[in-house]
Amino acid sequence: MSDTDLQLLSRYTRHQTEDAFAELVRRHVDLVHSAALRQVHSPQLAEEVAQSVFIDLARQARRLAPETILTAWLYEV
Repeated sequence: MSDTDLQLLSRYTRHQTEDAFAELVRRHVDLVHSAALRQVHSPQLAEEVAQSVFIDLARQARRLAPETILTAWLYEV
């Protein structure tokens, strides 16, 4: 059974477990990239935006509320 997004995020924040963060990226990179592409209309720029979103996630992970819906947070960012 695989961990939920919030369980992975918790593992990442508490133990700096890079594989947990990598799994979150793997799960959501397509969503983030496609949302960015719809906004910027450039594949290269959309890749940069997606990278920026995941950098923001890494930096703000400890501050996310426990009831955060990660896909919604990623889409909004």
